[in-house]
Amino acid sequence: MARTKNEDVEVVETEEVVDAEETTEKAPKAKKQPARGELPEGYVTPVGFAKIATERELHTARDGSHEVKPQMVYSYIKNAPKDDPFPIVEVEDSLGKTRQAVLPEEGIAWWERKNERVATKKANAAEKAAKKAARAAAKEAEASEAEGEADVEVTEAE
Repeated sequence: MARTKNEDVEVVETEEVVDAEETTEKAPKAKKQPARGELPEGYVTPVGFAKIATERELHTARDGSHEVKPQMVYSYIKNAPKDDPFPIVEVEDSLGKTRQAVLPEEGIAWWERKNERVATKKANAAEKAAKKAARAAAKEAEASEAEGEADVEVTEAE
């Protein structure tokens, strides 16, 4: 018995019935409370301090830009010298959570002291390099003088 294509296909039409109650909007979710509260007046976060330092152009990168990235501030907080630590303090925000904060003027004063330390180190390094170069030049001149005298003595002996 040979079947044709039309005989094998059964067409079934279905209709989905959707309840009117299901189509109504779900109740809106309660607004999520912020994880961080407001800092006491006058304090800023390290990220906020990075923005202030950028605005005041406290840092100059090799490419000439003055951007201070938050990672830089956190790095200076962590790696500041023990005799002059970064002025970070822990304060309680409006939600009662402890957060790191800095007074902008104290942070700026620290940053300027850091820039002075860096400039002093660079000047000392340049002075040391100049002295080393002068010593090397003097040794080289001495060595060439000694060679010249040796050549003179050889020619006189002949």
